[in-house]
Amino acid sequence: MEESGESERPSGWSFPARTTAYFIVVSALSMGLLAFIGLGEIREINHDNAEIRVDRAARAAAALFEQQHSEFAVDCSVDGSPVVIKIDSIDRLEPAPSWDSLLDTVAQVNQGAANIFRYNAESAAFDRISTTFTDASGARLGNSQVEPGIIAEGHPAYDSLVDSQPYSGEVPVAGRSRYAYLVPIVDGAEATVGILAVDVGFVDDLTVSNSQAARRVLITMIVLLSVMAASGIVVMFFAFRPMNRLIKVAHDVGSPGASTAVGLTDRRDEIGYLASGLAKVVELRDDLEHRAYNDDLTGVPNRAAFVRELDERISRFRTVDEPATLGFALLIIDLDSFKAVNDAFGHQAGDELLKSVMRSLGEALLPGEFLARLGGDEFALLTAPGDIAPEAIEAAAQRVTRSVTEVRQTRAGETTMTASVGVAVLPEHGVSIETAMTNADLALYAVKRNGRGHWQLYSPSMSSSNQRRIHLASELRRALHEHEISLEYQPLYAATDGQLRSVEALARWHHVVEGPIPPVEFVAAAENAGLISALGEYVIEAVCAQIGRWCDDQLDTPVVAVNVSTMQLWQPEFLEMLRASIRRHGVEPGRLCLEITESVVVQRDDAKTRRLLDDIIALGVTLSIDDFGTGYSSLSYLHDLPVQQVKIDRMFLAEASRDPKKAQLFAGIISLGLNLGLDVVIEGVETFADLELARRHGAHLVQGWFLDAAMPADIVSERFGTIAAPWVGTQLAFDPPPA
Repeated sequence: MEESGESERPSGWSFPARTTAYFIVVSALSMGLLAFIGLGEIREINHDNAEIRVDRAARAAAALFEQQHSEFAVDCSVDGSPVVIKIDSIDRLEPAPSWDSLLDTVAQVNQGAANIFRYNAESAAFDRISTTFTDASGARLGNSQVEPGIIAEGHPAYDSLVDSQPYSGEVPVAGRSRYAYLVPIVDGAEATVGILAVDVGFVDDLTVSNSQAARRVLITMIVLLSVMAASGIVVMFFAFRPMNRLIKVAHDVGSPGASTAVGLTDRRDEIGYLASGLAKVVELRDDLEHRAYNDDLTGVPNRAAFVRELDERISRFRTVDEPATLGFALLIIDLDSFKAVNDAFGHQAGDELLKSVMRSLGEALLPGEFLARLGGDEFALLTAPGDIAPEAIEAAAQRVTRSVTEVRQTRAGETTMTASVGVAVLPEHGVSIETAMTNADLALYAVKRNGRGHWQLYSPSMSSSNQRRIHLASELRRALHEHEISLEYQPLYAATDGQLRSVEALARWHHVVEGPIPPVEFVAAAENAGLISALGEYVIEAVCAQIGRWCDDQLDTPVVAVNVSTMQLWQPEFLEMLRASIRRHGVEPGRLCLEITESVVVQRDDAKTRRLLDDIIALGVTLSIDDFGTGYSSLSYLHDLPVQQVKIDRMFLAEASRDPKKAQLFAGIISLGLNLGLDVVIEGVETFADLELARRHGAHLVQGWFLDAAMPADIVSERFGTIAAPWVGTQLAFDPPPA
């Protein structure tokens, strides 16, 4: 199914349009700012020009005023601008043709209006006595008569003029504004008695000019930006067209099955450089995808690819009314005894064996089948969809077992390999990955329990025992966390005098709901769930703590033996954990004995085994081989190892009491142990006859229910330094007690 983003991929115009829009916005802001500054400059220049013109007009008017009336004087500023016009009396400011003639001359020279005002003390306003303004018919306004109150308080120039100061700026005239220069006329007492006013036209005209300039700038900007936008989109579309192709490739990199041919790598510009980088990403993606979905050793699909294929097949069940028509079989294939071959001949030989098996399985594949390596020596096969008849499933399983079962050649020599196969049929045995895999695994476990080397079809009855194991594993994890596991101790007595010499620590689990759970059951659950190391660490810590308490109580504490599993012994942190527990509780190392199985001796290389055992002995801890005679080794393995003790499995003692030949074997094993200088322990002493037999052949220590059962720490401590009941009142050799 395609991702929803696939149909929503933007068109080739999207990116150029957005880029152009950003550019236009920036350009518009830049142009607007420049236009604003430019129009401000224009307004400033127009204002300055108006100032200059009106100043020149005022100078010309003052000069003409002084020229025609020599009795008047004009005072100017340093730069020549008129400040005041001095007359001898206000009486000279009366309407007269001479004033009209003077103003007409001024207006003609300045190309603007001119006015003369006289101050009216009664109204505190300035009355106009002459003007160049005319009405619509061309007649002079006021008919050369006094026009009262033209400039009164509130007028922009009024305050300056009353203070005998000139005014330059905008003034209201007939509802409009004119730019004027007003020069106060003063009498001999320096009091303002009149005004000479000139202007250079309406301010509205200047405003209109500024508005027209702004409008033209705005229109120019719009036209320019429109042209830029249209041309920019087109140019950028073609410029970024290769980018759209690279965007598609970048999107497809994350889409399974999509074509990711990059192209454009021959370009020598930024696009080509980007394409080259993207091509490297695609190449890396392809390599990572290959690594993610293929096994490095064999080159076939790995677990991730298998899960993906299984998920796709299961998802097809939902697309049809009859899922069984798409049904198939899931085969989990496990190579028998592969670990032993790997340990005996090395990992290189193991790798060669896996490659050989994979080739054989690959050659036996039928069309539509899917083969993958799940990890280690475990493989999986999915048959072709549509055929789940019993005979077809049986044929597939037998084809797999035949492909694996043959003599194979490695650098270390020839080896014969077989396979155990667990089979689940989908959808009958599950419509989810987890359920199908679990059920196939359950079938595989059933094969291993029943002798290996064949195949087994899943049945619902297999789930109940598996659920019990899962339940026990979960509860055991909780029990370890909550310290629900307790210890009991079974005494080991000296065969000669019955003195208690040692005790063996045994884990016990009393479940809060189910009650006592047999050790054989919860130890198996710990091994299956990977908790055996945690359980062993828990026991060692508890034993060291108990030894510490017994020593604190000044008891004659014997050696305490602890069983250590092979898996726990080879954990990298085991030695440090053991050392830390001994130090934490102040335990004398010689009071601790680790019981290991003889498989430790043969399942690892001699040098590594020797180093590990030497490190343990260096701590001061003693070592014992437990259940000797039931595994791979013989006593000949022991003379090179730092082992102080062997415990003869109870099987030999039980058989020796019934069979003279087995009795001779029993005696020979003890004799060999003694000759190697080892302490020999006989376990499983269940009767008086067993005890007598063990003593007769020179065993050092004996252990069994006949002598004492396992018991809590506080009870076993009462037996420290005591003699077991069978020895009480006897000599080294004794007769059976009377019936």
